[in-house]
Amino acid sequence: MPIITGIVPSPDKPGHVVILVDGVAFATVPEASAAGLAPGQDSPAAGAEPPRKAAAGEQKTYERALRLLSFRARSARELEKRLIEKGEPPEHVATAIARLSANGLLDDARFAEAKARSGIVGKPRSRRRIEQDLARKGVARDVAEAAIRRVMADEGTDELAVAERAARKKLRSLSGLDPMEQRQKLYAFLARQGYAPDVVRRALRAVLDAPDAPPPDDEGA
Repeated sequence: MPIITGIVPSPDKPGHVVILVDGVAFATVPEASAAGLAPGQDSPAAGAEPPRKAAAGEQKTYERALRLLSFRARSARELEKRLIEKGEPPEHVATAIARLSANGLLDDARFAEAKARSGIVGKPRSRRRIEQDLARKGVARDVAEAAIRRVMADEGTDELAVAERAARKKLRSLSGLDPMEQRQKLYAFLARQGYAPDVVRRALRAVLDAPDAPPPDDEGA
């Protein structure tokens, strides 16, 4: 039975890894898609029908799906839609999606968590905006909400702290305005980002009104 013998960084695709099966490169996928896989496990192809016995059309669709995942991680619904747009038969697409999911190369929960972490730890984004983005990518609402909760807990942060960070970044571009105009523009900015009114008001108090509020930092937007 084929075995994963290594997972190494891709030499030509930053953020991707190469899965080695029996010492030979099997697939190049985004690093997030390989989470949960480890050397010594059965290869992603082990649980599927051997290629020589699989219908040629199903195998072609599966290989196309792997190529799409090699460019970037996707949700199951997003990958399904893209494959059908490329002309793959729906029944072959369904088989490929099931096979990838069973092999651990397609996981909406892992995908949602990676996207949520990018929006919380990286460029600060509201919970609502992250949920909207994930919904557009076909991630179920409960999966998105659970992913955001996990990332918030892992990072020891909350919606208010993320909003404050967003406000401080934005404030850098408003330094030439008078205080009232700064407040108005910051309020409008945070509201557009999907933060609730109460969170916006508390973030503005922390950033603009606190006696020891730090000056805008130099962190990039």
